[in-house]
Amino acid sequence: MTDSTPALTADEFASLAIVGTGQDDIPHAHGERLANLGYAIRRLGELELTSSGARRLATGE
Repeated sequence: MTDSTPALTADEFASLAIVGTGQDDIPHAHGERLANLGYAIRRLGELELTSSGARRLATGE
């Protein structure tokens, strides 16, 4: 994680991983935070990873 990358809690990162599997059964606050950080986007009511979210998930941090 770089200094400019916002910190995610372990639970928020776990939620990012769940969204990465195509599910979005995560706490609402996590979804909002991931969307606000640009890691996820809501389309037709479903959360999807953005390219930034996929890169963040790939780093494992």
